Amino acid sequence: MEDVTVKLSKGEQRRQAIVQAAAEILREEGPSGVTHRKAATRASASLSATTYYFTGLDDLLGQAAALNFELWVGRARGVAADIDHTRQPESLDDAINVILRACLPDDANLENHYVQLVAATSFPTVNSEYRDSRGLLNDAIGEVLAWARCPVSAELVMSVVDGGAVQAISEGRDVRETARSRVRELFLSLGVTFD
Repeated sequence: MEDVTVKLSKGEQRRQAIVQAAAEILREEGPSGVTHRKAATRASASLSATTYYFTGLDDLLGQAAALNFELWVGRARGVAADIDHTRQPESLDDAINVILRACLPDDANLENHYVQLVAATSFPTVNSEYRDSRGLLNDAIGEVLAWARCPVSAELVMSVVDGGAVQAISEGRDVRETARSRVRELFLSLGVTFD
């Protein structure tokens, strides 16, 4: 079988490493934490490379935001693909666990995820990228909701999850458990059960 691996030029590898570094910083510190210097240092690239490959910080932030959204959509699509669509969830808790895996990042520190999402409102390039890509995430989460036979939109579920997460962060509670509790409350109020 022929190897179809695409070999990237050194320049393209360097550019991708800088975008990856900026995406990591964006997730960890929010948009205001991303600088040319930090991204170059983390990518083991020269500072001049960041100005060579990107028209400015907005360009770098936009590409970093696009990469992060690709990761989030990929996670949700992966969860949807792993579902056995021939069986219904065994219980409401089973359905909620799968839904939360699709909605929440795997990161141990979910606070950073929400801090950078809120901070994106001050950075039009990041904000625009997240807004324009939201439909892809909704579609993937919608597949999970269809399997769970939940009569609500992905937008509503994400609003409940995100609202529970922000509430938990502001009150010093466990993010996943608070989100789980809010989704459970939503589904029970709608009569969604599997028992």
